[in-house]
Amino acid sequence: MTMSRLGPQPTEVLDRSTKLRFRWNGKRFDGFEGDTIASALAAAGEHVFSRSMKYHRPRGILTADYWDPNLMVQVGDDPNVRAGNRLLEAGMDVRAQNVWPSLHRDIKAANSLFGRFLTAGFYYKTFMRPAWLWPTYERVLATFAPGGKIDLDTPHRYHDKRYMHPDVVVAGAGPAGIEAALAAAAAGARVLLVEHEHAVGGHLRYSSSDSDQAVLAELRAALDASDVEVLTNSTVTGRYEDNWLGIVQRNHPIAVERLIKARAKVLVAAPGLIERPYVFSGNDRPGVITSGAARRLINLWGVKPGERAVVFTANSDGDAAAADLDRVGVEIAAVIDGREGKRVSSAQGSSRALGAVVAGGNRIEADLLVVAAGWTAPTSLLNMAGDRPVHDPAAARFFPSDPPGNVLATGGLAGDGTLDELRAHGAATGRLAAQRAAAVAHRLQAMTARARPVDGDEPAWAPDDRTPLGRDPHPELYRSDTHGMVDFSEDVGSKDLVAAAHEGYDSVELAKRYTTSTMGPSQGKLETVNTVAAIAEARGETIAQVGTTVWRPPYAPLTLGALAGRVFEPVRVSSIHPWHEANGVSTIIAGQWMRPDHYGDPAAEVRNVRTNVGLIDVTPLGKLDLRGPDIPKLLNLLYTNKWSKLPVGKVRYGMMCAEDGVVLDDGVTGRLGEDHYLMTTTSSGAGSVWEWVENWLQTERPDWQVHVTPVTTAYVSINVAGPKARDLVGRVTEGVDLSPEAFPYMEVRLATVAGVDGCFMWRIGFTGELSFEIHAPSGHGLHVWEALMDAGQDLGVGPFGLEGQRIMRLEKGHFIVGQDTDGLTLGPSTGLSPLIKLDKDDFAGLPELAWAADRSLPMIVAIQPDDPNVVPDEASQIVRGNTNEILGRITSARMSPTLGRSICLGQVEPELAAGGTKVTVLLTSGERVGATVMDHHAHFDPAGERLRG
Repeated sequence: MTMSRLGPQPTEVLDRSTKLRFRWNGKRFDGFEGDTIASALAAAGEHVFSRSMKYHRPRGILTADYWDPNLMVQVGDDPNVRAGNRLLEAGMDVRAQNVWPSLHRDIKAANSLFGRFLTAGFYYKTFMRPAWLWPTYERVLATFAPGGKIDLDTPHRYHDKRYMHPDVVVAGAGPAGIEAALAAAAAGARVLLVEHEHAVGGHLRYSSSDSDQAVLAELRAALDASDVEVLTNSTVTGRYEDNWLGIVQRNHPIAVERLIKARAKVLVAAPGLIERPYVFSGNDRPGVITSGAARRLINLWGVKPGERAVVFTANSDGDAAAADLDRVGVEIAAVIDGREGKRVSSAQGSSRALGAVVAGGNRIEADLLVVAAGWTAPTSLLNMAGDRPVHDPAAARFFPSDPPGNVLATGGLAGDGTLDELRAHGAATGRLAAQRAAAVAHRLQAMTARARPVDGDEPAWAPDDRTPLGRDPHPELYRSDTHGMVDFSEDVGSKDLVAAAHEGYDSVELAKRYTTSTMGPSQGKLETVNTVAAIAEARGETIAQVGTTVWRPPYAPLTLGALAGRVFEPVRVSSIHPWHEANGVSTIIAGQWMRPDHYGDPAAEVRNVRTNVGLIDVTPLGKLDLRGPDIPKLLNLLYTNKWSKLPVGKVRYGMMCAEDGVVLDDGVTGRLGEDHYLMTTTSSGAGSVWEWVENWLQTERPDWQVHVTPVTTAYVSINVAGPKARDLVGRVTEGVDLSPEAFPYMEVRLATVAGVDGCFMWRIGFTGELSFEIHAPSGHGLHVWEALMDAGQDLGVGPFGLEGQRIMRLEKGHFIVGQDTDGLTLGPSTGLSPLIKLDKDDFAGLPELAWAADRSLPMIVAIQPDDPNVVPDEASQIVRGNTNEILGRITSARMSPTLGRSICLGQVEPELAAGGTKVTVLLTSGERVGATVMDHHAHFDPAGERLRG
């Protein structure tokens, strides 16, 4: 099987201008934006992705989608990632699971030599005696499990939950599902459309037909113009009583996964059909793929799946695959038509690649076998609603029988037809769903907007007047004249199922558990019908007589994180958050806030602020409104510096220390009026500083006339930074002269910004650039942000996130309380001794700070590694030469886009604090690197000229 990248295809989903570099088993590979992990590897010529569970046979692409059992990989700390569905990301570290020493030379493949002893249910028949050895047997057997490795130290990632009450949920966004959603919405229903692929369209997405692509464009445009809420890369995982639905959303911009619990009045099942493998000797060999896999690889990702192909087809999908293969230059060695009674007997070749196909007694050389043997109808959601599917041998698949009135089926699940007929059936189903939702809504006193109510306490279902879809005849193709693999991940072959039936496990439920068929990653989506067919053959009965297993939730796997949901703490967002989400933000949980971390490239954001102008949402900054005549007394008590003579309109920086002299918080406070001040704190200190202030006022100074109001969430805070900041702010501000003479550094003004009165504007800057920090009433925050963005387009304005801000503050040498300090860092260690006024009568921490004044303390210093490309991990130790004597640690480290080198802050013993001192940093890898202590904290613009400009 020789795969390679094709030229651009008309229907591909790739952005070839964006290359993504990643690793596969330690080697570097490149893909494009829009690739899945599997498609990128296939384009690079990789054809083996995993090993099976029992025999560790090599496994290649089978269906190239979410349900492909052969494409389970480890991505970083995440085990069992579906490479056929997971989109490629830059920097991914992808590895094969449970192989040793390598994927291509897996020693456990020797199990195939003992296959005669590892028959179905062998673990129930062996290892019985002596009983005391069972724990040893158990550990040995566990090493053969195909899953990845779980790292118990994996950092916590954010999972979310949501409750919804839609009128209609449509599960599946193929053409019929989209039409159902549009029709239900047009009838006034609140509609949620859920699709497990990354985009809507179903089979139209990978069709090369111009007419199909025109229909797809039409449907997508209609969806965009509708009120339908669409969730892609999401799955309806379970249907419970009264249409209580579990939905896993995997494309949420903030959460790793979101579990949605939805109470739908009507559920429309429109999952389409899943292509079924064909059972024959060697059907699990890499190079044997379904017709859908071939078309996806070619049309979605521009991958040529082979050089010389045999196509076994029994339907139009196989015919279309043959045409696509021929169009992209794959030599068609033979087309074997199952509709004419022809069969494939075996696939032959090496252990890792296809070499030839045997059909009708003829051996055909080929590196690719494309199979289109039929479909499986995923009836799971209907089954969960109490419906038992019935098998139609003429159509060779299962169909719904009698689902309850609040569950409807459409599309391929309901029958066959032309594309127009499927769309019409979907639209009719949507209208019926809206009518039936109105009946339920009336009963629950929650009517939909325009659907007609129905009288009565119980819903009277609107009659089903849909024109039924037909059932196209299809040959029953389950197994050829040879035996082969049924469950590809569990290594269950048709021989195993026949043997199980002969041993008495001839019920499909018993055979499933005895052989583990259908219990792999695809959970029976590919295997169930072939499993039932094998048992039916062994029993001498029909598939309808044998029946299927009972489908239970979940329809698709759930992570424990999704079930656990978010931590039980409030998560706050600013009123600008919808804009961040819509503009590709990557968020970070910071305390109780969800904050923008970056918008794709933090280094580019830094460069833009240094060159043009940028906006950052700093709403989480703590804000306390202080009013009263005794505020100067309070500030003198809380801060280490003096506040008695701060004029109105001025801002001052201050450092707070606890009573033991340890740095507690820092921030700026501005005097807005004679008895009116606004104090700002660090984001993490907003709550604790408020408690600290109130504690002093209520327990030590209850007679002082000071009223404190926490206003952190009352104001949205926006920092406008960069050399063009004054120009930008001036375009949206009224009533304030922004010139440096009229509005100098460290002053505050009351202004009207973007037509919003009552905004406070500060001339301060954490980034080291000319900055204006605007505090606007929270309800107008989004308007102010958008006004600034609109006004600055010609200035190159762009957003920047927390990571960019932290890089710039490190370039400027500003320390962060709690990161560059700890519970032992006294005030003088920050290098801000001039701000510690020991001549004041009293302030928090005075005795300890007076004691520390004459002592040598560890100091926060700026450090630059001698190798500008080395960025030490934060908390790396600073040691004495080649010894392990610890003399300090790195507290912050980043690569500076401005300086083109690594920069750090650290705490060191006083003997190392002088500028020019050489130190040794012990990296977490064990390597030692030299570094130099700088003369001052600021790596960039130490004189502060840009800041004060």
